[in-house]
Amino acid sequence: MSPPDRIDLLVRAFKAAWEYYFQPGRNGGVLECLARPALAEFLVGKLREGIDDEPSLAAAGLEFLFSLEDTQDEPIDVDFPSWGLHLENAVARFVPVGHVRLTF
Repeated sequence: MSPPDRIDLLVRAFKAAWEYYFQPGRNGGVLECLARPALAEFLVGKLREGIDDEPSLAAAGLEFLFSLEDTQDEPIDVDFPSWGLHLENAVARFVPVGHVRLTF
């Protein structure tokens, strides 16, 4: 398959998966700005693996989009530092402020 044919195949598979996933009236899903480059990269990888027919690529792309949706629902385990506020250790200092006289 020539490079222009591969590009055409990728474009058609991308459009098919994209249009099916982002149907009008569909709620939820992944953000388009994140999904578009991820889907393109995924489809190129599948083509390099040897999947070279449009229906199979589109189906794999659609499955990939749904898998992105599932991963966003999982909680992200981030080890944040523990923040504590103890008033007995707090130190405050008052700074004198100059007074301004208003004349009308």
